[in-house]
Amino acid sequence: MPATSIAGATFTVTVAGQNESAQITSGTVTSTSTITRTRTLDGNAFSQTDLISSVSLSFLFDGNSGVFDALQAVVDSGASIACNINSGSGEWAGAALYCESAETTFDATGVATCSATLTGELVFT
Repeated sequence: MPATSIAGATFTVTVAGQNESAQITSGTVTSTSTITRTRTLDGNAFSQTDLISSVSLSFLFDGNSGVFDALQAVVDSGASIACNINSGSGEWAGAALYCESAETTFDATGVATCSATLTGELVFT
């Protein structure tokens, strides 16, 4: 079966109900499973006890008018935020993600950029 490649530029990223794709420069979705091994009389048994998803986004700094402002507000309040990532052939949806960090990087000669990490439950469909 031939592989299908999806260009990163075709991904649509929606944060707090707003399409922020023009600001996003890169992203990573990670799903981490906690597996418990139990020794039994019949060998080892394995079971999943937890599943945590995270999203890391890098994006252009947009001040208090877009994705940075929305993410910084939930960092400050501890509230959750919705985030959907659509690749055109599949979508990750998270209704309640928590922003662990929002960081801004700038220098005298370049464009200010940001990065953020969100953690919660993402469902891939």
